[in-house]
Amino acid sequence: MIPLRELVKRSAGPIALAIVLAGAGPRDSRAQIDPRQVALAYVWRDTVTLADAAGEPLAQPGPSFSYGEGARLFWTADARTLYIARDSGLYAAGPGGSAPARVPGSYGRTLTISQDRDTLYYLETVSPQEVEDTGGLIAFPLRELSVRMLTGGQGRLAGYFGRFQPGSWRANLSFAAALYVRDGGLLGPGRPNLWTAYGPVVLGTCCFPDPGLGRFDIHAEAFTIQDETFLPGAAALNLTRTHLAGPTTDGRIRVLDLITGGVRDYTIEIAGGLGVIERMAWSPDDTALYFVSRYAPSNPLELTVEPPFPVDTRSANIQLYRLNLVTGTIRELAWRADVYGVSSLAATEQYVFAVMVEPNRALVEAINAGQIPAGAQPGDPALARYMPSTALWRVDVESGFPVDVRTDVWGLAARPLRG
Repeated sequence: MIPLRELVKRSAGPIALAIVLAGAGPRDSRAQIDPRQVALAYVWRDTVTLADAAGEPLAQPGPSFSYGEGARLFWTADARTLYIARDSGLYAAGPGGSAPARVPGSYGRTLTISQDRDTLYYLETVSPQEVEDTGGLIAFPLRELSVRMLTGGQGRLAGYFGRFQPGSWRANLSFAAALYVRDGGLLGPGRPNLWTAYGPVVLGTCCFPDPGLGRFDIHAEAFTIQDETFLPGAAALNLTRTHLAGPTTDGRIRVLDLITGGVRDYTIEIAGGLGVIERMAWSPDDTALYFVSRYAPSNPLELTVEPPFPVDTRSANIQLYRLNLVTGTIRELAWRADVYGVSSLAATEQYVFAVMVEPNRALVEAINAGQIPAGAQPGDPALARYMPSTALWRVDVESGFPVDVRTDVWGLAARPLRG
């Protein structure tokens, strides 16, 4: 384990937040753009958007989303293809602004592409299977398909992945949680993920909603639990897909080399504690990790009357850190008070971006004021005005200066570009 050699004290005063007006839109939604300018992808105003390194939109090639739909956006390591994995279908697009192509078949959102980009692996989450001698834990079929043979058929059954709690793939979500789950998963453990190592190995969330990193050997068709302390919900791949980093249950940050299988731990020593690490992102040059930790909120939400339906009152103050992986030093960049959570995180050379989901403050205040009828349900159209908002938060990596550059954003993904 490597102790951190430098601590930057938390600023005593608040950091000013500047608001950038987002009135100007991108170019024509299907216009061709210079691929060299594209550094990010996200969903803005319900449409997949390509943006530059400052987060400014360049084009909106699509696809578009209806209310409540979600997706996972990710780039291939060669930066040539953006995948948009929806529950209803998979789309592939280039960085030039053209409309994405629908990939035949349905693979869900828990999927990954092999390091050589030849094979698609996905969990068939609609078909849980009980695992013998585990007290009712379940596994999902892990299927593989040749990327060159995506004709709509079902992938080959490689085996069964995971030791998940029964019912863990389902959740009754509304309001802030419904916004958070579109790209980031459930608050805390995150959405189950898959990653490919070099060689015939698939890694992933092993024990959702409990901690643990699972390992599946494709050749041996065998699943094992590789690391019981790893927290995959917050973990992130570097942009070239050679290393996976995530927090552990005992307060360390662990970096796994996907080529050699080596592991390196960083011990975090910060006055007052590190909080709960919620999201991670790599710098484009692989020399630093950015991560967001949760702390007790300044103004916690509290229901003073019995609500007509269950209401999620969780919120937190969040702190953005930068961990130098070469020197082991840590720096506090920026903080933000009273948010529901950070559903996705990404970095370019100059900025770190986070999707901020606001808490259920408007709904809680309306319930406390007696403005919500006793028989109301979360899906009532009249309650739509209490839905919280999301914001694309941008932080300068040198100054730590934060600014909101967009609202109604989610699905953030950095393109693998090196300066």
